[in-house]
Amino acid sequence: MTSEKIKEYLIQIAENVNHETKLDDIYEQLALLNDIDESEEEEKRGEILSHQEVIARTNQWLK
Repeated sequence: MTSEKIKEYLIQIAENVNHETKLDDIYEQLALLNDIDESEEEEKRGEILSHQEVIARTNQWLK
């Protein structure tokens, strides 16, 4: 994640901070947004599995 993207996300998160918000909540939100970005990039690169592929791999792991 670029520093510009981090800044954008922190501003977005800060708009929703209230008196009950903890620092851990902010870390979790930032991590979630980062994970979403990474997943979208993987999808663009074609690094995704179909539902059937996931089922097949899961079945192999559970043998």
